[in-house]
Amino acid sequence: MKTLDLDLGNVGKVMKGFGTLQADAGQPAGWYVDPRTGAQVYYDPDSQTFYTMAGGVYIPLGYMNPAPKQVSIGPGQKLQVTISYKYSGPAVSGALEHFCVGTYGVFGFNERMVGENARSLPASTTPLAYTGQYTFTIPVDVGTDWDDIYCKVYGGTPGVPQTLFGYENALIIAGKDPVISEFTIVDFAKV
Repeated sequence: MKTLDLDLGNVGKVMKGFGTLQADAGQPAGWYVDPRTGAQVYYDPDSQTFYTMAGGVYIPLGYMNPAPKQVSIGPGQKLQVTISYKYSGPAVSGALEHFCVGTYGVFGFNERMVGENARSLPASTTPLAYTGQYTFTIPVDVGTDWDDIYCKVYGGTPGVPQTLFGYENALIIAGKDPVISEFTIVDFAKV
């Protein structure tokens, strides 16, 4: 007779894509530990969002989304990224609109190209719509894996809370490597 011992461990908060989390006894309510990685995550019940620490700031897990389209671009060409958002609250000077192109992976976002705009936001009790743009020139040394884009709005005085959004696989880096396509034998005959 063979016996299989199965330990399901503590049953805690289930986070989509990450499995069951265990409450972190050393932290206030809302903090959990991913038993696979040991990483601490915070669950905000009001926004129903999980957060993790990356680069010294808390970012929402799952801020990257599948791109609704792909743009083919190569070295020397220009890529314009446009964002939109709504703001309400006190007047803010120096809020930053942060634009990035790079590679998103297991350890977060590797920012290969970065651009920022500073913006002042007037006081408003109702959400006002804003748009921002940044134009990148694709460098000669672009990597073929620089296909992800993310943007955030943050900072200023008083500080705007960091808000992020991104797209995975938004770009197809073309013209970087020599490519032969549609190669075929057109005809063959006895002569």
